[in-house]
Amino acid sequence: MAYDIKFRVWDKQSKEFSSKGYAITLEGKLLRFGQPVQNEENFILHAFTGLKDKYDKELYEEDIIEHTIAKGGNLTQEIGVIRYNNNHAAFYLDDTLPLLQLFSIRKIGNPYENPILFDLYNKK
Repeated sequence: MAYDIKFRVWDKQSKEFSSKGYAITLEGKLLRFGQPVQNEENFILHAFTGLKDKYDKELYEEDIIEHTIAKGGNLTQEIGVIRYNNNHAAFYLDDTLPLLQLFSIRKIGNPYENPILFDLYNKK
């Protein structure tokens, strides 16, 4: 299985995501068009999980998703935040469920582009 190593960058000043023109050095430094970015703290990197939701939208860490889960013989929807778990070297939903074990995933958004979701993000 091939895995696309991709990321997106949130620019705190322009308040938008981009991946065009950005690169990361082996030392972990962020470059923009081959030059080191100034004020690296103004940028937030999100890794691509390698997965897409049921509508073919790419899923990145810190995205907020809804998924279906079976509980007591009933199907129910739960909402959570995608996070990378260093102990397991995998993406998890709220550090409890491995992302690969979920089904019927729907991307709701992220707290950067949709501030209404920020409260939900902070609760997780």
